[in-house]
Amino acid sequence: MNAGQTYRRRLEKLRKAMNAKNLRGIILVPGPNLRYYTGIDSMLLERPYLLFIPKDNIPRLIVPTLESGPFQESPIPVQIHSWTDSEGPASAFEAAISQLGLTGVWGVEGRTPFSFLDQLMRFSKPQFQNVEESMQRIREIKGEYEVKCLRHAASILSKSFMAIPSMLKPSLKETELAGKIAQTIQANGADTVGEILVQAGKSSANPHHLASSRKLRRYESIVIDTTCTFEGYYADITRTFMIGNDDEFADMYDKVLDAQIAAIKQSTPGNETGAVDYAARENLRRHGMDKYFIHRTGHGLGLEVHEAPYIIEKGMEILQPQMAFTVEPGVYIPSKMGVRIEDNIIVTRRGSSVVTRMLPKEYGWWR
Repeated sequence: MNAGQTYRRRLEKLRKAMNAKNLRGIILVPGPNLRYYTGIDSMLLERPYLLFIPKDNIPRLIVPTLESGPFQESPIPVQIHSWTDSEGPASAFEAAISQLGLTGVWGVEGRTPFSFLDQLMRFSKPQFQNVEESMQRIREIKGEYEVKCLRHAASILSKSFMAIPSMLKPSLKETELAGKIAQTIQANGADTVGEILVQAGKSSANPHHLASSRKLRRYESIVIDTTCTFEGYYADITRTFMIGNDDEFADMYDKVLDAQIAAIKQSTPGNETGAVDYAARENLRRHGMDKYFIHRTGHGLGLEVHEAPYIIEKGMEILQPQMAFTVEPGVYIPSKMGVRIEDNIIVTRRGSSVVTRMLPKEYGWWR
């Protein structure tokens, strides 16, 4: 299937969703959804930039002239209404709306700035409906090319994590370690590198702690979590390390690893997302550690690092082949230490594939 066919099929699927919700169309802004339907990656800034996809006509784009170039080669036809800073967007809005007949109910994705809609409502006053959940549901079943990109991103990040043990030195700052890791990931072929979370000592009990000037020390937990992309698709890995050895840490590590393995075993087609979460949470409960597991077991991966499906407690969504998500239970003892182990999963017809499997995770692999 060529690119044009891929994007046309995506639009057909989107329009079926519009009809099911009795929408006249859907409004997108720069970000993963716009990229998914047009192949164009662009930045969401302050200038009004809206793609209108009607259910029965050609998409129309209100776009700053300096952002319009890539759409000349879009794999789907798009009518462009561009505007310059000196002109302002008013004429572009007026022209697009006159062609669209912007009445009835239109779906709007969740990231759309109110300032963009405020400009739109000066010329027309349709009803708006939040379709963020529906948009994510469409994207969560990956195509073959998407799966290839996810696998390649996972390979890049796994290879990069293999280099971390040689970097772990006492007195190295968290920020210095983060810089070394970022350089390694970039050198291994990533398109982009996300925030490098280096969480050492007491900070390892704070799952979203950002790297600081604090120095690494022996006999403390060091949680390292980061992401990268390839062709826009994300990998997301966490591993926990220690310089030296500590029996309490080793015991906690092995229990978290057991919980993660149990959750991965439940990551099969036909299971509910809640079954995956339950497997991890129940495993930790048997060890009296469930109260220290303070977040969901995982989240979807794709053009966003956090997207559907969400692997949450009592989640009822059914896993289907070619869904991609993380499995990342963790235990966090306040003001003391934390452990998190995260791998990337793609559901298959008969089970699931751990696409980060080349990266070891048994206790002490880094020594």
